[in-house]
Amino acid sequence: MCIRDRSKLGGVPYYVAENKTRLSFQFSRQVNYNLVSNKDSLDFLFHQVFDQDSTQEEVFNVVAVPVVMSCLDGYNGTIFAYGQTGSGKTYTMSGADSWQMRGMIPRVLTLMFDQFEKRKNVEHKMYVSFMEIYNETAYDLLDRRHVNAPMESWSKVTPSEDDAGNLHLRNLTVHECHSEQDAIDLLMMGNFVRQVSATPMNQSSSRSHCIFTVTLEARHLDTGSVFISKLHMVDLAGSERISKSHVEGSLLAEAKHINLSLSFLEQVIIALNEKSMGTRSHIPYRNSLMTIILKDSLGGNCKTVMVATMSSDIDNLEESVSTARFAQRCAQLENEITRNEKVDLNILVKRLEGENASLQEEVEAYRRTYGPLDGKTSGRSWASKKSAILPMEELRCRVVDFLNEERQTIDVGTLEDAQECFRVMREIYNLRMQEYVEELTLISEKLKKYDSFINSTSRRKDSKSERTPPRLSPTISTTPLMALKRKDEQNSELVEERSRLSHKSEEFRSVFSVNGVVALGGSNGGSVAVYSSKEVKPTKSSSNSNLKSPATLQFNLYSTFKQSAHKLPKT
Repeated sequence: MCIRDRSKLGGVPYYVAENKTRLSFQFSRQVNYNLVSNKDSLDFLFHQVFDQDSTQEEVFNVVAVPVVMSCLDGYNGTIFAYGQTGSGKTYTMSGADSWQMRGMIPRVLTLMFDQFEKRKNVEHKMYVSFMEIYNETAYDLLDRRHVNAPMESWSKVTPSEDDAGNLHLRNLTVHECHSEQDAIDLLMMGNFVRQVSATPMNQSSSRSHCIFTVTLEARHLDTGSVFISKLHMVDLAGSERISKSHVEGSLLAEAKHINLSLSFLEQVIIALNEKSMGTRSHIPYRNSLMTIILKDSLGGNCKTVMVATMSSDIDNLEESVSTARFAQRCAQLENEITRNEKVDLNILVKRLEGENASLQEEVEAYRRTYGPLDGKTSGRSWASKKSAILPMEELRCRVVDFLNEERQTIDVGTLEDAQECFRVMREIYNLRMQEYVEELTLISEKLKKYDSFINSTSRRKDSKSERTPPRLSPTISTTPLMALKRKDEQNSELVEERSRLSHKSEEFRSVFSVNGVVALGGSNGGSVAVYSSKEVKPTKSSSNSNLKSPATLQFNLYSTFKQSAHKLPKT
């Protein structure tokens, strides 16, 4: 909801907030404004308030651009101007004589064709219609036969609804526009035929409601989907008080019809507000031809914006306050909008046929690689695994290269191949673990024998030295000394061998250690304890133990297995 004040005459003091969303009227106690209000001020909240210095481009960017972009995406939209006669409705919608002062409708057409050029993957078509409602009768403004013919001979536009509730307008021509110039020419033609008269309050007063409709058909080349949207741009005739205008004759009849139709429009707005609160169910759309045509714009599938124009002249204060109140009621309405997608059955069938052919090719490639499906399991059967020798060997080679850090990733095509990689990893891990357990057991036994032998030799040497006292001999025999030296050398070799085996045992401890005690589960479910200088009892495997058998270790990620496996010697 936007308010625009184009009057440059002094009179009513009003205030516009800095954020340009609040409009306040200030009144003086000494002046009689003929208002049904005893307040010193009236405040109104809107989405945007434009003052006299606002340009056409500023109003267009705030009001029209969001609605136009939504229409290009497949949503319906409506922009209509409401206000007192002479307050600037036609100037806002159509503009002045110069191109720089053009209004909202020409700028909308320019923006649409610019977007057509930018959206290369969408094929657009534009259709335009232009009609007016004069004295509760609708006429087509784009019928070339109406240019030189009197209005009495014009064909009337009549509304009708189908079984689905969709509105159709008979005798209304629709013109396709291939360029911006085509659309501008049609707009100028309709404005030329439109009923305009001079009144005491406006030298160029519109005596009819005009509705300029743009229909867009967008076809997405990538997906084939089609969207159809409509944008209604409505220039309502201005309300006027007969007591002020003092019109007579045909102008008086026109003013009565204009005021009556605007009154019915206000009744529809009030009924929609009451329906949203749950106090009313019926909406009187059929009271007026204009409300019938704007039914979807007011309470249907449409994104609607209203521009309320007003004058700050002291003589028009009552009409300006009335316009602000009506605009505030309109701002409370909420519509639910959806995209208008049209399904093209031919394109849909072609797309589904292409997807079906692609799936058939994938199934055939799967059968050539893994054999026929048995229809009972989601993966490959055991028979298909045995028949696929080459893929199995290739996967095994990839896994081995990955564990040996010769490749960083394993490329698989299906979920079954990924599961097979994990199975091969578990098999290799169990095999290496069994080999390490056997070697570690052998080392443990050797260390135990070496320590036992060294301890027994040391005890014999000590006992012999205690039994035989030393004797002094004048002669020295070299034979016992040589034997003793060879014995010491053998003992040194044994100590070195034990140190080497202990060092190797420590390496295994660093890889497979639990709470400071080295223990590995054997493949048969038993246990093996590695000999240590400390007294260590063999660890029995049980269901409550924290150790797991290598055959039951699970690896969720390749990197987790690799972190442990790369520390072990390659086989």
